[in-house]
Amino acid sequence: MKSMKWSMTAMAITLIAACGASKIETASLDAKTFAEKMVNTEYTLVDVRSPEEFATNHLENASNINVNSSDFAQKAALIDKSKDVLVYCKSGGRSAKAAVQLKAMGYKVYDLNGGILRWKAEGYEVIIDKKKSNSGYTLARYNEAVSSGKVVLVDFYAPWCGPCKAMAPHIETMKKKYRDELVVLKVDTDKSIEVSGHFQINAIPLIKIYKNGTEVYDKTGYHSEEELATLLSKYI
Repeated sequence: MKSMKWSMTAMAITLIAACGASKIETASLDAKTFAEKMVNTEYTLVDVRSPEEFATNHLENASNINVNSSDFAQKAALIDKSKDVLVYCKSGGRSAKAAVQLKAMGYKVYDLNGGILRWKAEGYEVIIDKKKSNSGYTLARYNEAVSSGKVVLVDFYAPWCGPCKAMAPHIETMKKKYRDELVVLKVDTDKSIEVSGHFQINAIPLIKIYKNGTEVYDKTGYHSEEELATLLSKYI
């Protein structure tokens, strides 16, 4: 019976999505209001990122249900419907997707606008596994890397980030074009929490450029190959 219930739940979500799930309105809260909700209401807190991301850092008392996993509906069906459901992810995209699905299942759900990046930028605490979260770059290692005498392009990204993936080939093209004149530093924000926290990164992709150890460019968002070529020609 439980298997049938989960199958029907998954089917319902699929049908709703096919008919325009984006039209389902969900409540998106800023970090302050989200934090107040955690104090003043009975709730279930759900981190909808991957288990690997959850292991590096997460909000206290959060459970992990990966919205992109095949068993999301099955696990979500076990959440207590008598409580509010608070959901978050890295920057807000996946939690918005999860909020739509959960609302379609009958939950009263609230989404953290800007995700855990915004939460940290606003000064709220997270539980951090320092060993796992700094398996990419520590701040000391980062500062050493950007102090090169060459021009250094830093690509702040995450493996799950669509625009980051789309921009990756353009960065590789620049790397090949400028060869020994350019150093490309790829910083996984999921594994370099100390660096992400230092720069208060709340959105990705983010490009920084350093020349002779001094930051000369800092901009968030997708960069086309033409934009990167024009940009780097100013410094190389």
